[in-house]
Amino acid sequence: MRMRNSKLAVIKTSAALFAALVSFGQSSAFAADDATSTAKPRPSPSSVDYTIGAGDVITVTITDAPEFGGKFRVADSGVISIPGVAAPVKAEDQNPIELANSIRLALIDAKQLRDPHVSVFVDEFHGRTVSVLGAVAKPAVYPLQKRTTVLEAISLAGGAVPNAGNTVTIVRGPASAESTNTAVGSVQTFKMSDLASGKDLSTNIEVKNGDVVSVSSAQVVYVVGAVMKPGGFTIQDSATGVSVVQAVALAEGFTSVASRRGLIVRQSTSDHARVEIPVDIGQMMAGKQTDAVLAPNDILYVPTSSARRTAKAMGDIAMAAVNGVAIYGIGYRVGNVK
Repeated sequence: MRMRNSKLAVIKTSAALFAALVSFGQSSAFAADDATSTAKPRPSPSSVDYTIGAGDVITVTITDAPEFGGKFRVADSGVISIPGVAAPVKAEDQNPIELANSIRLALIDAKQLRDPHVSVFVDEFHGRTVSVLGAVAKPAVYPLQKRTTVLEAISLAGGAVPNAGNTVTIVRGPASAESTNTAVGSVQTFKMSDLASGKDLSTNIEVKNGDVVSVSSAQVVYVVGAVMKPGGFTIQDSATGVSVVQAVALAEGFTSVASRRGLIVRQSTSDHARVEIPVDIGQMMAGKQTDAVLAPNDILYVPTSSARRTAKAMGDIAMAAVNGVAIYGIGYRVGNVK
């Protein structure tokens, strides 16, 4: 009998403890004391890295008290209005877990709930954005849903296009200026090759709200006339450029009727004037003359061996060929004008 009473006592004690634990986790319609108000909220399903901004749309879920939750848009002033709470709750500059705790404390202070379990989920990201422009697949303004690096921002825009240059420029917005103690509109420039190779991780910096990331377009030289594949070709490294012999190689060499004497057509600073520079490609290929370096947008024209034209006439033909350029993927294909 004594053993049976002892077992009954244990069962009753366990049941009482279980009931106490269940009631502790439930919301009640009266205010909590100071000890309960310090309990931590459940983690939010949204990323802790993201800080909420004006214009964001969030869903607030309150266990056992759904009438206090719902979907809210953060006002321009950075606050949301929770039912039953007199003062607006600040949402801007808080991550979802911090906002969930702020809402929890506001409900307790308003004597609406004793120990509410609050979670916050960000449905639409509008408050924090980065603009990605230039030689990318989809230039646009993109939401910053988490901490984002330069390369991640470029990836959001579909990555760099084949004719992208080697320069990435970041114009800093107010958020970056504040965190880095620099002026709004300050410019940082990096080499795409350094970013992509990962050799210098310090270049892959974090972008912040209001920043503008711009990927440069590659500089181009054109090879037209009696070559196998005339077209426009990108200058991958602006420091070394592209020489005449390299340009002919990019165009896959001469045709059987090509002359070894060509012409560089160079645009001048004037809107209409241009400069025609005769070059002996054969002598350059043989190493008997210094290989000339082409400037960006130069046109290397290779005539046929039978052609007998003035430099100006050849320049006109070269210009006409380049004006008819149609872009196909990586290269810039043009008509094979002789």
